[in-house]
Amino acid sequence: MANEKLSGRSVIDAPAPSTSAASRPFPHDVTADGAGMSVVVINDLTALEKYVPEWEDLAASALEPNVFFEPWMMTPALRYLGAAETILTALIFADDPSRPGTSLLCGLFPLECGRGYKGLPVKYLRLWRHKHCFLTTPLIRAGYERPTLEAFFDWLATDMRGAALIEFNMIAGDGPFHQTLVDYLYRSGRPNRFYDVHTRALFHPLADADTYLCAALSAKHRKMIRRQEMQMSAMGLLEYDALLPGDDVAVWIEEFLRLEDGGWKGRENSALASNEAERSYFKTIAAEAFRQGRLAMLALRLDGRPIAFKIDFLAGQASFTFKIAFDENYSRYSPGFLLEIENVRRLHAQSQIEWVDSCTDPFNFMFNRLWTARRTIQSLTVSTGKAPGDLVVSVAPMLSWINRKVAPRKTAGQEK
Repeated sequence: MANEKLSGRSVIDAPAPSTSAASRPFPHDVTADGAGMSVVVINDLTALEKYVPEWEDLAASALEPNVFFEPWMMTPALRYLGAAETILTALIFADDPSRPGTSLLCGLFPLECGRGYKGLPVKYLRLWRHKHCFLTTPLIRAGYERPTLEAFFDWLATDMRGAALIEFNMIAGDGPFHQTLVDYLYRSGRPNRFYDVHTRALFHPLADADTYLCAALSAKHRKMIRRQEMQMSAMGLLEYDALLPGDDVAVWIEEFLRLEDGGWKGRENSALASNEAERSYFKTIAAEAFRQGRLAMLALRLDGRPIAFKIDFLAGQASFTFKIAFDENYSRYSPGFLLEIENVRRLHAQSQIEWVDSCTDPFNFMFNRLWTARRTIQSLTVSTGKAPGDLVVSVAPMLSWINRKVAPRKTAGQEK
C-alpha cells in the first residue's frame, strides 16, 4: 500500500483493508490547527462499502446535507450506472479526539477523471455527477470543514494522477460549504473561476399553508385551481394518497414506473423504466429509503388509479425532490400542480422538514411559480497547483469568449 507523505498530512492511495475502520489507526502528521489529517483514495466499490458505518455517521453530522452522496444512494449508482471502476472517492480522516489512536471520517469527495478543458489537453478531476444526481456538494463533517478542505487540496497538489484542475460542478452556492470554500480560496490565493451560476426553486414554509399559497398564487389562479379540482372530482373519486410505513412500497414503486413510462419520458426512452440499469438503481434506492424512513411518495388518484406522482428523499430536516410524473390524458386539469399544492399543505402540517430543494432546472415553470424561495447553484474550476492549472484558470474567460465567437461560424459553415 503506497503511502504518499504531505506537509502536515498523509495520503493513502489504495483500497481499504478489511479490518474495521473505526478501530484502524491511519498514518498522520499534526496540522497547523492541531488536527491530524489523512486522505484515503478508493476506486473499488467493495472496498468503499467497508466504510459505510463511518460514511453514515458523516452524513448524519454533515455541514450541509446532500442525499445524493449518502451511501444508500451513491453505492447503487456506482453499481448500476456503470461508474464503479472509473470513480475515485477521496475520504478525509482526522484524529478522533474521543478515541485516541483512531480516526474520524470528516469528508467524502466522489471524483471522476477527465482530459481536455476548453479544448486544451489538460487533465482534471471533477465531482462526480451521474444522470440522476442533482447536487454534488461534498459531505464534510460540521466543525471540521476548514482542515478537511485544506487536506483535500493538499492531496490534489501531490496526487500522482497529475490533474491540473478540480471542478466543483453543481454545488450549493449559498450555504456553509460555499462559505468555507470561498474563504479557503481567498486565503490560499488559488486561481479559480465560476463558470455557471443559477438559481432553482426552493421551498421554505411560511406561517401556514393558506398564507403561503396566497403569497405564491393570485386569487384568480387559486380559483382556477379549485375549479380544476372540482372538475376532476366530478369524474370519480379524487383523493390524495401518501405512502405510509405499513404500505407495500414495491407496489408504489411499480405504479410510479408505469406512470412515468406512459408519458413523454417513455416516448423518448428517458423514463427510468426505459433502461434496466436505471430501473434497478431506482428500485434499490427507493426500497432502502423506505426502510430507513427517508422516502416520501405522494400520489393523486382518480378512482384508485394514480394520475400524478411525486417522490422526495429526506435528509434530516431537508428534503430533495427526485422525480415527478403525471398522466398526460388529464393535463388540462394540471394534476401535477394540484399534487404539488397538496404537498405544500402537508409540508406546513408537519414540523420535521425545514426546506425542500426542487432539484430542477432554473426554468421549471411549475416549481418556479409555486415555490417562492430560490437556491443558488454554481460551478467553478480551481487550479490544483500543478502546471498548467494556474494559467488555464487565468485565461479561461478568454477561451470561453473565443468559443462563443467561433462556434456560430463553424455551425454556419456546416449548414451550407
